[in-house]
Amino acid sequence: MKQLVFVLLLISGLTTYAQDYSYIPIVKPGLQIWTTHFASEGTNGYHYNRFALTEEDTLIENETYKKLYWFQDSVFNPSTAECIGGLRENSQKQVFYKGKEGYDNESWYGIMLYDFSLSVGDSMKWFNQKYFFVKSIDTIEVLGIFRRQFTIGYIANEMEVCKWIEGIGNNQGLLYNIIDKIVTGGSTGFLSCYEYNGELQYYNNTENSYYGFVGCSNVVGLDAIEKDKAKIFVYPNPAKDDINFSCSSMIKDIEIYDIMGKM
Repeated sequence: MKQLVFVLLLISGLTTYAQDYSYIPIVKPGLQIWTTHFASEGTNGYHYNRFALTEEDTLIENETYKKLYWFQDSVFNPSTAECIGGLRENSQKQVFYKGKEGYDNESWYGIMLYDFSLSVGDSMKWFNQKYFFVKSIDTIEVLGIFRRQFTIGYIANEMEVCKWIEGIGNNQGLLYNIIDKIVTGGSTGFLSCYEYNGELQYYNNTENSYYGFVGCSNVVGLDAIEKDKAKIFVYPNPAKDDINFSCSSMIKDIEIYDIMGKM
């Protein structure tokens, strides 16, 4: 049991390195799953969305995309998930989404989501309205894999809007609309975790711990998580032999699952 707990809790933060790097595309063979949490302006509750990118091709406006599904179940099932569109990536390291526009209280657009060919200082335009630029580019290690991380800023006041991580996407959500953050100032979101072929490759330990969220495939299964509910903290992290749980409310019982879903 100790070993199973250790697998769940040993989640590293992002540490800066500059070695053993090679570009990792977002659109690649295999099954990818993103779990995101989102709170719209004026609400007190968070809800989550899950996205699965498969190897299935779909033709949209004469372009070939890989099918992108939306679901909220604990396990991805293409027969019950909803195909909302697709993602494609070109040889210039640009990633495009085409599909539903606006869904489940989030604003999703058919647009170029990422451009990993940019350099520091380069600008970009969304919908011919808002200008953004690359504030910095770092090489980071995420769970033993080196990737470049782009910090995206807003030109008008140079505020940081989000971070793009190669092979993973936006740290605020795969399809997160960065214009909403500038226009409303109230919509927030974050990428809880990212899995590739069943392997956890990104886990937002800070946000998940603060809000009491768990974002892995075999333990996520709620329709909504309220922001004001009890916060649960687990420490130390990483853990070797013993772990501690603390909660702002009384804990009735605790169940711990390994990454295969076994209790």
